[in-house]
Amino acid sequence: LAGPLRRRGDALRAGMWQVDGGEVRRPDVLRTAAREAIDRSDLALAERLARAARDAEPGTESDRLLAQILEYRGRSTEAAALLPAQPAPGDDPVQWAVTRAESLYWGAGDAAAAEQVLDGVATDPDGADLAEASRSWILLFDGRCADALAIARRLLGPPAHPHARIWAVAAGVAAAGFLGRCAESAELYRLGEAVATEHRDSLPWGVVEIGYARCLAHLACGELIQADALARAGYHTAVAAQTPLMAAGWAGFHGLAATAAGQPRQADRPLREAVAALADNDTFRLVRCFLGGLAMVCSLSADGTGAQQWLAQADRRATSANRLFAPWLTLWRAWTAAANGTTVAAAAIAREAADLARQIGLPTVEAQARYDAMRLGGRCERHRLAELHAALRIPFTEALAIAADGISRMDGDQLTRAGAMFGASGHQLLAAEAAATASAAYRRAGQHSAAAIAVENAVGLRAGCEGTRTPLLDDGLAGLLTAREREVARLAVRHSSREIAGRLGLSQATVNNNLARVYAKLGIAGRAQLRPLLDHGQLES
Repeated sequence: LAGPLRRRGDALRAGMWQVDGGEVRRPDVLRTAAREAIDRSDLALAERLARAARDAEPGTESDRLLAQILEYRGRSTEAAALLPAQPAPGDDPVQWAVTRAESLYWGAGDAAAAEQVLDGVATDPDGADLAEASRSWILLFDGRCADALAIARRLLGPPAHPHARIWAVAAGVAAAGFLGRCAESAELYRLGEAVATEHRDSLPWGVVEIGYARCLAHLACGELIQADALARAGYHTAVAAQTPLMAAGWAGFHGLAATAAGQPRQADRPLREAVAALADNDTFRLVRCFLGGLAMVCSLSADGTGAQQWLAQADRRATSANRLFAPWLTLWRAWTAAANGTTVAAAAIAREAADLARQIGLPTVEAQARYDAMRLGGRCERHRLAELHAALRIPFTEALAIAADGISRMDGDQLTRAGAMFGASGHQLLAAEAAATASAAYRRAGQHSAAAIAVENAVGLRAGCEGTRTPLLDDGLAGLLTAREREVARLAVRHSSREIAGRLGLSQATVNNNLARVYAKLGIAGRAQLRPLLDHGQLES
């Protein structure tokens, strides 16, 4: 330890020698080693090294370093306990402010207090950029995407420190995606990736952080093919580099893309991998989101009990922070309700998700939620979807607007067009639903040849959806039955009228009246003829 530590990794090796040997002579080397472990995304090792340094040499620097690592591991309460309310003499005020702000936001959900701390170092000549970059992440996860994007633009080029530029641009890439500014997100990603690649040796996490942000942006913009390709490539790179926590994040994003595509079997394993690996190292607070994704996986497989159990785990991780994912979690809650047979309530919850997204300012998520409310049997808000597309002008919102109008008018041509657009972006489930509904629309209009073509298309698309169950796939009754009639019809396949009445809080007479209307509209005689319609989604020509 007497010689110079010139090469990157020397400090980490020297630090491990001290800890493993049971004698710490150079606490400063241990602190440097802990920072290198952070850069390699080995947070458990970083904590071990930082604690050994603190035991050997207590002080403000050691406390702040350990607090920073605990914050990265998602243990904000412990991190806050190590930090004084004001920086101690000799402490780096900017580093203290960044760590303090993160613990205030993630631990207490107090965005205002976190920003106030960062305001205190906003004029620091050596660290103002880093403080502003930290602010951009708080703004992003608090749902204030326009403000996060504004900081990214300011810090994009020199003379900002590379660390600050990478942080801020990553926040901007994700924020632009949630705002539906897909082209701007792509341009920011290109510029940010160049900075991260240039400084890969000193800031090895930078490329991954920028990549995570871009993957989130793709998901928000409905670009599933791009999101999945990026997640798969990132996963393989992280595995090859032996950085398991980074690999786990990529696995989670791959799972979310597969979930949105309507492929629950493909989504299940990577989401579980991400939850298990990140449970005690939740730097970006993604575990709750991945748990919600697992609830959606179960919902798509008609496993209402499993969906409820995953949601309960997600709820146990709920805090007042991280509003960015709140609409998605509410939407997955809606699908959980549907999987448990209460589709009328599910549509109402989906509208709540849409209203929440609108309140926060997440137009792409609002569009998805409003369309999902209709998929779950709620009213068609085609005018609002048209407004959102007029403002955003991106392919995903265009497809949603066209499909909503097609369902409202039972226009087979519009639904066929929307289905092709959904398929082109990777939304196989939405494409299958559009084709199934197009078939019903064509039959209703007496266009039997077109209906047969739509049936063939729907069958092929549904085959790739791994047994997914949704109201539009299950019954193909859009535009023919009311939401309550569809709800009663689905339950009638396996339950008596008395059981349905108890489950939905209706009288038995009301259930029977609904069933009578269903039979009349579908031209069938009773329950026995319902099952084939529901099992095949009316995909019989």
